[in-house]
Amino acid sequence: MVEVTIYFHHGGEWLTNPEPHYDRGCVTFWKGYDPDLISFIDLVNEYINKLGFVGVQELIVLAPTGKYFEIIGDEGVKTLTSFISTEYKSIHLFATEDCELSVDVTDIIMHDGSFLLSPIVNEGTDCSESEDDSNNGMVFSCSDYDTDELENFVTKKKRNITDSLQDYKEIVKGMAFKDIAEAKQFCKLYALAKKVELVVVKSDKKRLRYTCVADGCPFLLLISGDLTTPGVSVKTLVDHIECGTAYDNSLVDYSTIALYFKDKLQSDPKYKVKEMKADLHRVFELNVSEAKCKRAKKEVLESLEGSFVDSYNKLEGYATELRSCNTGSDIVIDLSKQALSNGKRKFLRMYICFKAMKLGFKSGLRPLIGLDGTFLKGKTKGQVLCAVGQDSNNSFYPLAWAVVDKETKRTWTWFMQHLQHSLELQNGEGLTFISDMQKGLLEAVRTVLPEAHQRYCARHIEANWCKRWGKGELKKLLWWAAWSSFTEEFEDQLQEMKEVNGEAGQDLINKYPPKTWCRAYLDTVCKNQAVDNNFTESFNAWILEARYKPIIGMLEDIRVKTMERLAAKEVVVRKWKDDGFSPKSELLFIQYLKISKVCKVSGNGDSGYEVTEGADRHIVNLRDKKCTCRTWDLTGIPCPHAIKAMEHKKMIPKKEIHWYYSKEAALAVYKHKLQPVRGEPFWKCDPLHAIEPPELVKLVGRPKLMREIEKDEAVKRQ
Repeated sequence: MVEVTIYFHHGGEWLTNPEPHYDRGCVTFWKGYDPDLISFIDLVNEYINKLGFVGVQELIVLAPTGKYFEIIGDEGVKTLTSFISTEYKSIHLFATEDCELSVDVTDIIMHDGSFLLSPIVNEGTDCSESEDDSNNGMVFSCSDYDTDELENFVTKKKRNITDSLQDYKEIVKGMAFKDIAEAKQFCKLYALAKKVELVVVKSDKKRLRYTCVADGCPFLLLISGDLTTPGVSVKTLVDHIECGTAYDNSLVDYSTIALYFKDKLQSDPKYKVKEMKADLHRVFELNVSEAKCKRAKKEVLESLEGSFVDSYNKLEGYATELRSCNTGSDIVIDLSKQALSNGKRKFLRMYICFKAMKLGFKSGLRPLIGLDGTFLKGKTKGQVLCAVGQDSNNSFYPLAWAVVDKETKRTWTWFMQHLQHSLELQNGEGLTFISDMQKGLLEAVRTVLPEAHQRYCARHIEANWCKRWGKGELKKLLWWAAWSSFTEEFEDQLQEMKEVNGEAGQDLINKYPPKTWCRAYLDTVCKNQAVDNNFTESFNAWILEARYKPIIGMLEDIRVKTMERLAAKEVVVRKWKDDGFSPKSELLFIQYLKISKVCKVSGNGDSGYEVTEGADRHIVNLRDKKCTCRTWDLTGIPCPHAIKAMEHKKMIPKKEIHWYYSKEAALAVYKHKLQPVRGEPFWKCDPLHAIEPPELVKLVGRPKLMREIEKDEAVKRQ
């Protein structure tokens, strides 16, 4: 029997760029554990009872391949344990709390590929436990994977150009490159990161040899290709440098400096040459001329200028192609009226809603829409406005997005008017929106869709309210108040808050009406009890990399990612049981089912029941599908009290889960597909209809790339 070690990672944070991964944190572990005894509830309880989690939203495992998978219930655990062998006996687990952004990873049950790395046939290297040899900061021991697997793992790791060039500080034997040009680029950045001066001894189409410029230094690097594999790789390496710091490094040319500063110059074109020179000296102790830095900056800005301007010039042709390939889609470009009066066609804003998203929303998506705006990161600033739905498994479903100059009442009203037309929302009756409290956004929704319900994101309320009243106990009580599903429970939480700080509690309800953020007062039409807008924030994080690109590149990234997402989600849904429901809803139902076991029931002989849970007693009406705890009303999933009443009446509770959560509804949503779009040579770009980019507006400050997750951030109670 193979015994396993289970590592529980906690105290770190989830990052999504370039792929989801867990950063830093602490680890506790179970050693010598029988895999047959592993259960889902035990793993969750370890996080709750031992590691201080209030609740677990997602349980995630990291495979040796470096890919993350979600474990849902004991079926997920069973699938995980089926992979256990002498090669795989160290299980690395992670968890997310419900007020964190959810991590968009594959359900392990749906994984039908290899769970282990495929060894490469090559000369092995010594296995090390350094952080640079690991995935996303994870350390794997030599006993778990052989040296060839670790080598393969290292060679395929994506390298990012950071301020310290951390991903370029080590070369290992077997490291692979696409071609000699990529290898040269890596070696130049390696020389910069390690502060060494290397000299090229040999360089042709298939071979590259470097030595150290200093006499007597044993460093040697040979990169070459072979007939059996594409690309080139490190064949010979003597990674021992005996010389000191290279203050003048001839290998670091202006193109290397341009590559190093590309992202920084893209986000801040006014970044000064003197600052570039100073930063190179501060980080790498490198003396470089201002002329070389100036040439590097010029190269970056010229490439950006050309790509950004050219992208706007072709925007009309791109929009025409989208309409042609996805008939029935709404693709709208607005030009600046002021510029038109001066004879110029200057871009103002653009709206996109594909027909597939319209049909998906109408076919089976719950009528809850998240609204948010996020900054563009490229040369021409602006913002992306988005409308996002949430499917039955609580994953985001992009509905529509737009590029605008600023997030104002005017732009939000314009966006909402187009959204109203695209989704046929009429006056908003039976529809719920959730967003932050941006004044222009709220006024736009009230103006365009006066009958729609509006929810405020509790996380934004927490952020604003806690600025004055601090965090700790008050912050926890705020979230418990938001999760209260009936008024008496909310009032109890509010009273407890006032006992801690009476002024803070009164300030909360005065500034933020509970009807907009507390479950006890929310509408029950949309069958969604969400009090935060995290699923929309997840969409913003999902398109983060795209937001750095020129406008067509960004829109293409979003379109392709959405197209692939719809197809992938349908594949996952088709694997659900025919009479089943979404995994998240089934898991919630199971939790309610367990709670119902400790409830007591009394019936009135009709459809009314009294159900007692501890000190609470609720009334269930099976005919109206209501309970005074309001959980059934809010979610469409029978609450513990309703389940107890149904069992008393010999009903099957699971059959009463709302249709929105069914496999049929999910397939109805994801059966609608985006159609492929032809490439640029097919676009009808009329030079007379070329669009100029908007004016470059300097924004105050620099917006953060991602929201910071606080260590003590509260978690959502189901």
